[in-house]
Amino acid sequence: MQAGFFSTNITPPIGTMQAGNYNRQYIQGLAGSMKVRAAVFEQDGLLYAFAGVDCCAIDRATIAAALEYARQQAGIQFAGHIVSASHTHSGAAVSAFFDFQLLQKAEPKVLELLQDSPLPDPWYNDWVRRQLASALIMAYKSLQPCLLNSGIGHEDSMVFNRRFYLKDGRAYTHPGKMNPDIVEPAGPIDPAVGVLGAWRPDGSLIGCLLNYSCHGTTHGGRLTHADWYHHAEQTLQKLFGREVGTVILNGACGDITQVNNQSFSKDTGPEISYKLGFRVAAEAAKLLVSQNKHKYSQLAAASCELPLKRRRPSSDSVTRAWETLARCSTSTEPDAVFARERLIAAELARLEPLRLVTLSAIQLGDTLFLANPAEYFCSLGLKVKAGSGFQNCMLVELANDIVGYVPDLEAFDPVRGGGYETVLTAYSNLQPEAGDLIAEKLIEMAGKFKPEQIPATASQEPGSLWDYGRRGPDLH
Repeated sequence: MQAGFFSTNITPPIGTMQAGNYNRQYIQGLAGSMKVRAAVFEQDGLLYAFAGVDCCAIDRATIAAALEYARQQAGIQFAGHIVSASHTHSGAAVSAFFDFQLLQKAEPKVLELLQDSPLPDPWYNDWVRRQLASALIMAYKSLQPCLLNSGIGHEDSMVFNRRFYLKDGRAYTHPGKMNPDIVEPAGPIDPAVGVLGAWRPDGSLIGCLLNYSCHGTTHGGRLTHADWYHHAEQTLQKLFGREVGTVILNGACGDITQVNNQSFSKDTGPEISYKLGFRVAAEAAKLLVSQNKHKYSQLAAASCELPLKRRRPSSDSVTRAWETLARCSTSTEPDAVFARERLIAAELARLEPLRLVTLSAIQLGDTLFLANPAEYFCSLGLKVKAGSGFQNCMLVELANDIVGYVPDLEAFDPVRGGGYETVLTAYSNLQPEAGDLIAEKLIEMAGKFKPEQIPATASQEPGSLWDYGRRGPDLH
């Protein structure tokens, strides 16, 4: 097996549209570089690609264009790929949170609503396509023989479920720090730090794939920054060398952030971003130096498109949404924002009642990567891992497309459910059962793979007493 890593720069200039909000906002300064981090693996002439893009979301059209650039410029095609948005909220908008091309067919009055939505700058999207293609091409050109090792570590000190049950019995997202009505978290966290390392035969690290579940909201503000992913990469490069590649693939964190609602702690800022990135990378580093390296040869992929229904609002609620927009004094009022989102969601459901959701799997030796394009709730990610049949299973979200929040079914319970992730928007509009249907399909896909087994070493004879070691004690 061979592996190659490479990264390219996608740092946007001041004034670029920023992602991470339902309203338009713009980057006001630069606090750190943004990257595309790519890895290519080869076995028996077949190529498989991984990439992490420092952005909030990346759609299938952008990825398809990048793959086509790679084919045109270098003649390379991939038998499987997982291209994931890191989900930093401090970066530029690469893709819209909804299918912008589909909405070109929308009713004129709905199209007018898009002027208040954070649409990406076309020139920036085109640049990211080309830089993604360049990173993949250069990773391919860097291919070299490798050994692999992998493992799952544990880091739980800075991640929290952001949804809570309150005393009234229902769930709320970010109910307020130390709110006295908080009863308990409405979901779990996933403390797993997954890492797969690619090593040269001489024992030096070529690069690694890193998987962890936390929102990219640690840095905050209007200054562009790659969030904790940047600090994780920097830490690993300080430990293993400046040229070491690190592709960071975010796990199921649709309801997971660094914000501790049950404490008055400070949870946002450069020092928080650094601390989380450092801790995750340190756990990955321990695994990289501890796990045995093997000459694996099993490299395979699978993908499918799962049709899922969109939620469609009633005609009465659509009428009320238009009335709300007319009543609000500004387009940025929360009521106006969610009214606008409901109207766009209604148009998406009319134009495309069934959404094709791309699911992907890539096996590397004893490790399986399972990818979906949602902001996937943590409980669902844990369900997939448990049913995968792989001890080293890494769930990757926001990969190969973007379909918005996909909560678990419990979040839609009419009595105990709630939280803004369940609100019908242009970003979050799949049927309530979507999360479980995605989980079931990913587990079914995982069943097509088996962890590669390394032949056991020859048995050895038990040792005998060492002559020096059997002596003593001398007391006289």
